[in-house]
Amino acid sequence: MTCYYQGCKNKASTKEHVPPRAFFPKNLRYQLLTVDSCREHNNGKSDDDQYVLAHICMNSSPKNRSQEIFIEKVLPQLKHNKAALGKLISKDREPLDDDIVAYRVDASRLDRFFNGLSCGIIYKITEKQLLDNYQIRHVYHNLRFKDISDAEKLIISMISQFYSDEPTRVLKFGDPETKNESIYIARVFGIPDFQSSITIVHEFFGHFKVTSMLTNSKPHHSVF
Repeated sequence: MTCYYQGCKNKASTKEHVPPRAFFPKNLRYQLLTVDSCREHNNGKSDDDQYVLAHICMNSSPKNRSQEIFIEKVLPQLKHNKAALGKLISKDREPLDDDIVAYRVDASRLDRFFNGLSCGIIYKITEKQLLDNYQIRHVYHNLRFKDISDAEKLIISMISQFYSDEPTRVLKFGDPETKNESIYIARVFGIPDFQSSITIVHEFFGHFKVTSMLTNSKPHHSVF
């Protein structure tokens, strides 16, 4: 068996959780999805996992389970290893109006996390790696961006609206069978068997939304 990660040639010797185990409270761990993984693409990304989880929780409503996860999973890590994670998150914070604080996000960490998660979701559906001719980029709907044009804002809004419903029969790439929508759900749009570009809509805690665009550079059918 090969690793789930796109382009990885290493033999799978362990299991990777998609999304990571830290995103779930202890009483829901039986609902975790796993894929075959090499050790590099499993153990080597734990720092990014904690970093992304912290920002997702901080950008979600405290009324849902994100507050529970933040207290149970994130707070202990903020104090661990001489508070390295806490210092990393807070070093670029920026005070806004009405006593609101904004935290700068390292987009490269988010991209690495969602690259891996997207590869995991595709592998879970197909039992195959995402093909090498696919390029991945992500739209972070809950984050604020400086110096973004009105046209770019409109495009992000249109993407959110277009992929707001369930995939139609034609564009139902497959169902990863995520088991707890209060924590995480993934909807996957695309013609099955890698016959088109693929779009994955990730939603955490019913609030934090990311659209991953997996663009097929050698499409067999029209790209949507």
